[in-house]
Amino acid sequence: MKRMVLGLSLSLVAPVIFVLFIIPIFIKPNVNEPFATLASLGIFWGLAFVVLIFTRVIENLPLTTIGWKPLSWKSALLAIGLGLLLSLLVPMLTLLFSAIFPPSDSGTITQVASTYSWQVLLLSVFTAGVTEEVLFRGYALERLQEVTDSKGISGLISLVFFVVVHATGWDIAHIIGVVLPLGIVMTGLYFWQRNLLFVMIVHTVINLPLVFMALLA
Repeated sequence: MKRMVLGLSLSLVAPVIFVLFIIPIFIKPNVNEPFATLASLGIFWGLAFVVLIFTRVIENLPLTTIGWKPLSWKSALLAIGLGLLLSLLVPMLTLLFSAIFPPSDSGTITQVASTYSWQVLLLSVFTAGVTEEVLFRGYALERLQEVTDSKGISGLISLVFFVVVHATGWDIAHIIGVVLPLGIVMTGLYFWQRNLLFVMIVHTVINLPLVFMALLA
């Protein structure tokens, strides 16, 4: 149980601490924006790597216990198709909830796409698609379900941390209209497939339009 608590702290609590405290207090005030962004991405890669090592070395469990399994070509194509379909929902949800909540000058998809280069956004998309699925889906959902014996409770706990991690970078319309519903969908997809590579592909494809928007900008 102690190992599981430590593992969940690494996968859920540590990202929140970095995003809410370490990055804004110690990193962003001391370095320029591009370096701060790269440092933030590096932190998430580091956390994901630590969780993988923790699973294998400390828990002495195979990575299959957190969904790291082979993926067939048929499933990969299905993941790409679902990612494309869900990516089409993002602008519609954004427009809908932007009309409900007050407009913001920052934290919108358009602002983010116009602020960062396509190279940085491509790295960000790949980072989010891989590391967030390791941290918030694969490890967290599997271990939380062991503790709670409930997909609903484990999914809700993981979702709360997933949304909080995105709270500082996006406006309220994007968080409620995009991050929250897509977080629920990604949780459901993981429980459906129990395969990290599957949800990594879906997540990455959903976010890819940001890169194309940056290229057009």
